[in-house]
Amino acid sequence: MTPVRLPERWTGRPGRTEDAAEANRLFNERSQHFYGTNQTTEDEIRAWMSMPHFDLSRDTYTLRDESDALRGWAHLRDPGEPYVALHAGISVAIEHMHDPRIWDALVEWCDSRAREYIAMAPAEARVTLWLTGLSTDTDRCQAIERAGAQRIRVGHRMRIDLHDDLPEPVWPDGVAVRTYQHEDDLEALVAATQESFADHWGHVDSPLEEEIKRWRERIGADKTFDPSLWYLAVDGRQIAGFALCSPDIGGDPARSELDPLAVRAAWRRKGIGLALLHHAFREALARGQAAVELEMDSENLTGAARLYERAGMHVIRREYIYEKELRPGTDLVKRV
Repeated sequence: MTPVRLPERWTGRPGRTEDAAEANRLFNERSQHFYGTNQTTEDEIRAWMSMPHFDLSRDTYTLRDESDALRGWAHLRDPGEPYVALHAGISVAIEHMHDPRIWDALVEWCDSRAREYIAMAPAEARVTLWLTGLSTDTDRCQAIERAGAQRIRVGHRMRIDLHDDLPEPVWPDGVAVRTYQHEDDLEALVAATQESFADHWGHVDSPLEEEIKRWRERIGADKTFDPSLWYLAVDGRQIAGFALCSPDIGGDPARSELDPLAVRAAWRRKGIGLALLHHAFREALARGQAAVELEMDSENLTGAARLYERAGMHVIRREYIYEKELRPGTDLVKRV
């Protein structure tokens, strides 16, 4: 790959903890431009930077102008075993977003960093780099495509504006709802999550013990974590489904993120998913929130789109998902 020529006197270096405020400002300026809202907070960036398995000196790259101001950001997180789907993120300051050199330099770094993981994947496995771009963010999408990535999916962000006459949840016989109890429910919830998403497009099987460890680390680093916002639909002592909500989005207490929501295969087609949505919406309204948002695969075959629409949600934006093959082989990513 031919190295990208940066603007004169620009430099590149790994990110640092002290970059959190600048990074948060860059991300939210882009979010305000494209969405009209903030999507993160400085505390969230700092928590993310301090996560185990995330090394700023290894997993981030920043571009700085002649005054040393942050103008571009890239990261690629350690995905854990089996290291076959490597997810990266890139952002460019609004005032430079039409300069292809900035985007190309960031994508080039992502490609190079991702290739360092190839040796960690099973010898026979296909290894790919994944990037995303908002459908209206043409500069980012074009840079990803220039690097040889293919658009393979479209994700939807959906929203419901809450109102006083939300339906009450209707639970099937034997199923009730309660809140998550940390740590008592952790292992069972992680196992239920892995099972629920095993048949979803894009899923990659990973060792349960590693997933439990990573969940524990993420929860421990999240200063806003509130177990009373994690709702479990239970059938006796078994978790049948779950809806995990946040207290805010980007520091805005009027909006809540629902991520994820799922129902285990044995309990599907019983109305549990709709009941969980209605329960989560009513709880959010009771806490004074005005809206709930979530991300979903637009081609999900479990009927999720119909479920969310039936619950009153609508699409507010679309995101393209791109994949670049780094090494051919046996595909360990769920494709149907």
